[in-house]
Amino acid sequence: MTETSPHPTAPRWRRLVSLCYEALLLVAVLMACGMLFDLVLGRLAPGSQGQSWRSHLQFVYLLAMLWGYFIWCWRRSGQTLAMKTWRLRLDARSGGRANLKSLSLRFTLAVLMLGPALPLWIEARHRPELKWLGWAALVWAALPYLWAWLDRDRQFLHDRLAGTRLVLLPIGYGKD
Repeated sequence: MTETSPHPTAPRWRRLVSLCYEALLLVAVLMACGMLFDLVLGRLAPGSQGQSWRSHLQFVYLLAMLWGYFIWCWRRSGQTLAMKTWRLRLDARSGGRANLKSLSLRFTLAVLMLGPALPLWIEARHRPELKWLGWAALVWAALPYLWAWLDRDRQFLHDRLAGTRLVLLPIGYGKD
């Protein structure tokens, strides 16, 4: 596909810093959603009975909330708060706004690439015999970003596969 956006591809370092900022913001989003879940389900299912189904339901709920947060932001303006701060915007590789299918694919791929890393790393920290698991988790999480060094357009793996790209907006873009 050809890139028809008038904006250049965002530098890798800017995308990574934005990702770190995004992670901090997501902690707040997940905490607020988790509190809402506990307020609603805490009253419906008190006690320790049925905690297994509840934890599975909470995982699916939080994942759905993250999907909703990202899709809403990306569909509305192409930017989350962290992306606005770092003047990044998510576009379709061919230019213009990415469609729902591409955005959902991008989200799913990013979750599959980043999601397993933190729990595996935490498990490895608590069990010294699984120290190798921590390193494997870090390598797994780094692979999509290392891909950007090999990609001809400097795209992360999940952007390449989803047909999206992060562009750098000029200073003052969108200001009246």
